[in-house]
Amino acid sequence: MDHRLDTLDEAITEGAQSPVSGVNSALIAGDAIAHIPKLRVLIELPAYLLVQISWFAAFGMQMVIFPFLLKNELEVSGTLLGLAQTALAAPSVVFILLGGVVAERAEGKTLLTAFHLAAAAPAALLGLFVLEDNLTYWMMLLYALAMGTVGAFMLPARDAILNEIVERRRASGSQITLHQGVAFATLAQFAAQILGLWIGGQANEETAGPLLWVQGGVVGLGALAAAFLVRGRVVQSQVESPGTVMKDIADGLRCVRRDPVLLCMVLSMFGVGVFVIGAFLVILPIINHDVYHSDAEGLRNIFVTFWAGAFCSSAAIVRLRNPSRPGRFLLIAQFTGSAGILILIGGAPYWAFLSLVFIWGLASGVSIMMSRGIVQAAAPGPLLARVLSIYQLGFMAGAPVGAALMGVIADQAGPHLVALVPSLGMLTMIAWMGFFTPIWSLRPVSASSAGQGDKD
Repeated sequence: MDHRLDTLDEAITEGAQSPVSGVNSALIAGDAIAHIPKLRVLIELPAYLLVQISWFAAFGMQMVIFPFLLKNELEVSGTLLGLAQTALAAPSVVFILLGGVVAERAEGKTLLTAFHLAAAAPAALLGLFVLEDNLTYWMMLLYALAMGTVGAFMLPARDAILNEIVERRRASGSQITLHQGVAFATLAQFAAQILGLWIGGQANEETAGPLLWVQGGVVGLGALAAAFLVRGRVVQSQVESPGTVMKDIADGLRCVRRDPVLLCMVLSMFGVGVFVIGAFLVILPIINHDVYHSDAEGLRNIFVTFWAGAFCSSAAIVRLRNPSRPGRFLLIAQFTGSAGILILIGGAPYWAFLSLVFIWGLASGVSIMMSRGIVQAAAPGPLLARVLSIYQLGFMAGAPVGAALMGVIADQAGPHLVALVPSLGMLTMIAWMGFFTPIWSLRPVSASSAGQGDKD
């Protein structure tokens, strides 16, 4: 046959145990590193970044077009806007843990191809309804549920294979570290979102439908980029059952519960979902429409400004091969962003409002990069996809709660006073993390992927 059988025979001979609970199996490398042509290894990271760009460019378009259709075309209330944003995030709460198990048992290259193609269909269908002037609120909810479900399976599959890509690249002679791999992926994400936000900002009554088709085409291109990835490691089991899947999920939850760093990061991501994403998805579109009386162009300006800040801060710290105090970077960045939200209470002029959004983006860029790097370095290799899915669950479970909560509070208190809720909530969480968890004093967890002589 080929080297796959050799790899399997060696694994069985050594009595390998799968991370799949209660099932004897082998971890099979789709391509042993020694058998992969160096050129394929070299183009794999750029291909992965193109997959990242495809998804997040489409995501950036959605960030503008989705609330624009709800607020400016359907003219829904803050409560209904919050409910729709909840529908976009809620499927992750249900499916993302299962997505982590699927990411370990199925080959990542195949998963990314399938999910990118699946994400193109809802955008294309919604664009058709918009062009035919048949858009309804219930269609928006169905679109949100479909995209949220695809995203729940996409996230752990895409994030988990980054470790393998870095590992193969290092084996070919590169000095890249896991932190740098995360940094490159984060920069690609931010740049793509800025591009998508700019394109989505062209939405109006005539262009919204065609732009949804563009969104579908952009995310579909990710399937083409995935073709250049190397077939990675998968877990092959002799027995599959619903009970086995649940035991796998339980193993991942146990791993997170027993590791104080992982547990803290999951809880902090829940807080970010409630207080930050709720503000981002609901309060900002309401302020754009009700305070500054703007449309999709205003949403574009807000979101582009935010992600431009995130891109700038990420680019500034990407040269750090392995920061010696990632937890301090994280907490200081979160404090800066949370304190800045308080300025919204005073009804700042538009230029000051955008300046605040930029500072918020600067802080978020550091926070996103550091939190993801901490988790990917701390998670055990065999459980990586499951741990990443639990980490994302903390974020995703908080997002629908925050979106619904902010929508209701905004209707009752107005778009200015509601800013107190996310700011004080985050500041409280940051104080807890700084004083009662190991995050402030955290040093790099994984020395295997760290460079030497890095400074903070």
